[in-house]
Amino acid sequence: MMKVPSYPDSFEVLCLQAADDGRGDVLFGESLARARKVARPFMIGEEFPSVYLEFPLIGKPFLDVTLLYGKLKPGMRVESEAAEGTGEMIDWFAGACSDIGGICCGFELDVKDPALPRAAVHFQPRGRLELVEPFCAAIGEPERAKLYLDMAARMPDEWQLSFFGLFRGRPGSPLRVCGYLGEVKQACVEDPAYLAGVFDQIGFKAYDDVMLAQVREIMATASGAIDFQFDVYDDGHLGDTFALDIQFGIEQPAAVFASFTDGPAARAMGKLEELGAADGRWKLGGDAAFARSMNVELEDGSTGRYAFTLMPQWVKARWTAGALQPSKLYHFANACLLE
Repeated sequence: MMKVPSYPDSFEVLCLQAADDGRGDVLFGESLARARKVARPFMIGEEFPSVYLEFPLIGKPFLDVTLLYGKLKPGMRVESEAAEGTGEMIDWFAGACSDIGGICCGFELDVKDPALPRAAVHFQPRGRLELVEPFCAAIGEPERAKLYLDMAARMPDEWQLSFFGLFRGRPGSPLRVCGYLGEVKQACVEDPAYLAGVFDQIGFKAYDDVMLAQVREIMATASGAIDFQFDVYDDGHLGDTFALDIQFGIEQPAAVFASFTDGPAARAMGKLEELGAADGRWKLGGDAAFARSMNVELEDGSTGRYAFTLMPQWVKARWTAGALQPSKLYHFANACLLE
């Protein structure tokens, strides 16, 4: 009987299972091998990170990885050049946030090209706006806090921000601000003037009637939550990119087949395929889902159960200068000892 696998080894299992049966070449391409190697040092924390595998649904395949931590200890470090300069962020989060439910920080790894850029960082303060300034100071970019706080102040009540990402080491890069839409999504779908009014209120100008119609069509496929994203530049103006994450609401692996056959996933990605932002590979995305458990030997010599889970979570639709871009699918990957 094998012992409890390490976090890096668990991540390896998840990647290999996702790529099994020839899916890797179609969905992830040559960057799969880089992702398996690059992400290993980032597998830190007091529990397995929330890992998201991100890949396009049209065009050249690649795989990027996001890792989010809810519990860290001071002194933990990521032994990777891509995470250089993040020690103070980890220490601050470990001291200030590890005991606050729902708050997380992490990294986004862009491995589509052989040259690995510095890892982007992610912070999810949710409604705890008092955490934004100390986080930005800890990552060495204190000026970014004002961008987020100013944007949060001008968002409509139903469009509250919840998290943000910043791309370190990329000159002129924006702050990506994100939030969740609730019941207001019905207004987005039913009222042709509603979205335009929100965009005008917050200063987003890169839209036209075609884009508004596409946003409404895609939102209409959603049965669960929707995330939204904008880019904010250093002078406070909004960039020309707007994105939506259409959540599938899949809670158990057994529900994946139905969702990808005629449920929420099929409706959302079928619409994106119709609009030219996806091709048929999205169906393989459903096939990549799995759940496995096995007996393992615990430290005290007793037997436990260790589980691996990979489930599709959402599809991202993105517009730049009003034009719909290739969509991406996100899988949630997890490994843990069962209670």
